[in-house]
Amino acid sequence: MIKKYFLFALSIIPVFCFADTLSCGGAVVTASDAASAKEPFFNITIKGESTSKTYNFEIQKDFLYIRCEKTTTGKSVLLINHFCGGSGCADFGNFGIIEVNTGSMLLEPNQPFKGNTEKAKTIMGKELKAFTCEKESGEICLHTIIELG
Repeated sequence: MIKKYFLFALSIIPVFCFADTLSCGGAVVTASDAASAKEPFFNITIKGESTSKTYNFEIQKDFLYIRCEKTTTGKSVLLINHFCGGSGCADFGNFGIIEVNTGSMLLEPNQPFKGNTEKAKTIMGKELKAFTCEKESGEICLHTIIELG
């Protein structure tokens, strides 16, 4: 009898993929964790007047932090920090930058072990603030729940 109730309870629990949204430069940005290990990617989708693009970031680097910023030249960009938590990983410095209005990837987050903070600062034209991941910050901070074997 208990088994029946347990199975019923499991059947009504919704299965979902964590997603969050922010606005940036007139576009809507949605970020989500991987739905399963079969598709092991964080997804970022930008939908605006002039662009609609989706970007995939592998979950082997298990953190993905995103926020909207303006460069010193006035461009609205997504500042992305896509990093891993292991001892060989760059400490909070594997940045990506996407120009929101065009969808252009200005900097790939492809340096998980040595980082690319200096390149990101050059593109932004300023120092980079640390991500706080506080609810009021307007940032999206994801940590994958998928475990790869």
